[in-house]
Amino acid sequence: MADTTKAELDLIATPPVQTRHTEQEIEVMLRVARGDNYAVGVPGGPENDKFEKAFSEKMGSADAVAVNTCSSALELAAVLSGMGPGDEVIIPAHTFVATAVPMGRTGATIRWADIDPDTRVVSVDSIRSLVNERTRAVVAVHLYGLPADMEAITVLAAEHGLIVIEDCAQANGASIHGKRVGTFGDFGCFSFQGNKNMTTLGEGGMLTVRDPDRGTQARRARWMGNWMFEEKREKDWVPAGGNLVQPIPDCWPLNACMPEVIAAVGGEVLKRIDDINAQRLHQAQRFMGQLTDYPELVFQHVPEGYVHAYHLMSARYDGHTFGRNRDELIGLLRDGYSVKAIVQYWPLCRSELFRDFGFGQADVPETDRFYDNMVSFPWWSDMSDQVIDEMGRRTRAALDALRKDNA
Repeated sequence: MADTTKAELDLIATPPVQTRHTEQEIEVMLRVARGDNYAVGVPGGPENDKFEKAFSEKMGSADAVAVNTCSSALELAAVLSGMGPGDEVIIPAHTFVATAVPMGRTGATIRWADIDPDTRVVSVDSIRSLVNERTRAVVAVHLYGLPADMEAITVLAAEHGLIVIEDCAQANGASIHGKRVGTFGDFGCFSFQGNKNMTTLGEGGMLTVRDPDRGTQARRARWMGNWMFEEKREKDWVPAGGNLVQPIPDCWPLNACMPEVIAAVGGEVLKRIDDINAQRLHQAQRFMGQLTDYPELVFQHVPEGYVHAYHLMSARYDGHTFGRNRDELIGLLRDGYSVKAIVQYWPLCRSELFRDFGFGQADVPETDRFYDNMVSFPWWSDMSDQVIDEMGRRTRAALDALRKDNA
């Protein structure tokens, strides 16, 4: 075995960054960094403008607003939704913490929705059971890269006059019947953080909107209310810079600007997001195809017409038939076969943070079942077929060992 191949196989034990930047993307970063002015202007710098337009066109949204993180995009969505004390917002309990914190910060009450047992993303039936006269918004999370049932969710939301916020942090480029996530709801929130399929030097985010006026409001909010003076001034240096405005009535602004260097890199990476996702789909099909004889390892069901971005490779281990549990499988994978499998996204209602804020109660049996039996395999862009095949071989060996030990 060549040294380079061995080094690549060793990544199963210590996975690298999700997606590496190309030399062309690095050159673009250097070009902007060497320029005379890479500060963000009002309403945004030229690289921000180009990236926003390209992203909006790629996704098919009415507008897109570049921000520093997906958390900031969610913060803007929460604020622009007008939710506050007395309102309720429905959020899946199985998601990353950043989905829920911006909503809780508004003072709204969080109601935890359950997941579908097959797709592992938020259940429409669970959302429906939680809707009442105080419900203001629903947050649909496309976790692991698989879209939630947005067609049904938007119909339900329309029936009850609810705002729909899509958390697309893990699903950039995913779609349902050709329509991209982030364009079904009122707001779409995207992440370019270092562990995502599409990354921009470690951080970055985008807010997509259905109503173009919401895009203007978001831009007014993202840089501490700095905005252009609407009227002509006799002396344009008094004061220098822009006006200070409320983004919308009774709304405080925040600092969520995307640096020009990041925007420039984002515009380049965006050009290959579909290729990145196509490669990850190939990886997923190859890996899962090697485990079809192990029904105790159950992967996400992908409905017909859905395009999964495969941000992560998660499964449920139903080892009870063999008297085994998830922790035994993960322990064996890690210690016996150097496959660094992990457990991710504990139900937020179980966490100290949300219990301390009074959101520790939830009726989410499918979330509990999945979390208590979930396995997340090492996963990144551009895994070679040899690495996939080796991880499949090691996983089969571990599963066989657990079956045999119980025979």
